[in-house]
Amino acid sequence: MEALAHTCCFTGHRPDRLPWLQNPGDLRTQALERMLWERICFSYREGYTCFLSGMARGVDLLCARLVLRLREEEPEVRLIPVLPYPGQAGHWPKPEREEHRKLLYLCREELVVVSPAYTRACFALRNRYLVDHAAKIIGVYDGQPNGGTWQTLHYAKERGREMELLLPE
Repeated sequence: MEALAHTCCFTGHRPDRLPWLQNPGDLRTQALERMLWERICFSYREGYTCFLSGMARGVDLLCARLVLRLREEEPEVRLIPVLPYPGQAGHWPKPEREEHRKLLYLCREELVVVSPAYTRACFALRNRYLVDHAAKIIGVYDGQPNGGTWQTLHYAKERGREMELLLPE
C-alpha cells in the first residue's frame, strides 16, 4: 500500500441520512458532487495519490466514482476499496449492487477485506482501517453525534488525522 503521507480516505452518510443523494438530478447531489470533486482534485495536487473508499452506499460510492474519474486524467491515482466483509453489497438494491461490482472491477488495485464474514464489528473495523491507513480524511457529515460517520471522524480526530468536512445541504 502507498505511504500514509500520500493516502486519503473518505467517510460520509448513506442514503438513509441523505436520501436526495440517490437522485443525480437533485441540486443538492450536484452541489455535493462538485464540492467532493474539488476536494479530491485539491488533495491530488497536494500529493495524495492513493484514495481509500469503504465502498458503502451513498457518499463512499460517489467518492469512488470521482476518484476513478480523476484517474482517467491522472493515471498514477489509485483507488483501493476497503470492504467490511466480502458480501457487503449482497442485499443492496440491484442498481447499487451492480455499481459496486463495476467499481470494484475498475479499481484494478488491491482489495482490502477486513473481516472474512459479517460480524457486528466489521463496519467499525473497516472504518478504523481507513483512518489508520490514511493521513487525511474527507468527510460528508451532517453534525449529528451518532452513526458510523461520526464514529469514524471521532477516531480520526483521536489519531490526529487531517480532516476536511463538507456539510450536506
